[in-house]
Amino acid sequence: MRQLLSGLDFLHTNTVIHRDLKPDNVLVSSRGEVKIADFGLARIYTYHIALTPCVVTLWYRAPEVLLQSSYMSSVDMWSAGCIFAELFLLRPLFRGFTEIQQLQKIFEVIGLPSEEDWPIESPVCYSPAWAEKKPTKQLLPSLAHEENDLLSQFLAFNPVHRISACRALAHPFLADCNSEDE
Repeated sequence: MRQLLSGLDFLHTNTVIHRDLKPDNVLVSSRGEVKIADFGLARIYTYHIALTPCVVTLWYRAPEVLLQSSYMSSVDMWSAGCIFAELFLLRPLFRGFTEIQQLQKIFEVIGLPSEEDWPIESPVCYSPAWAEKKPTKQLLPSLAHEENDLLSQFLAFNPVHRISACRALAHPFLADCNSEDE
């Protein structure tokens, strides 16, 4: 995970959004080196640029893309969070088959966001009927506190509050993992 985040930090520092991050596009060499692959949907971006909503494999797609809102590099961080959860679950975290079902699956885990966090420019209207609002302290009860904390920062509904690759690399969970490797 650390190597994936280092790669994303490099991309985002150089104003590149991958836009299709999923396990199939994360390659691991026989020496354990992680490489990000398939840059077919990647774009150079500026802050809140209007880009096409037809990006990212559905199960790894950020809410702002599903809601046809403007987006930035934080869409890659959402996808990284989905991959992070999948490393523990050994299956995708959100397995919707339509965009609406995907949003419902997301809200079942992270809870319904506040109306204030709902993107104003989204053609999809906010409704309390989407899902129950639930606490997001323990997204996955089987994970320890540090893992859940990092996961909740990856999967923050509001992209402004989502963790960056640089900040994720400094998170105590990854710092602990790094010190164990040395």
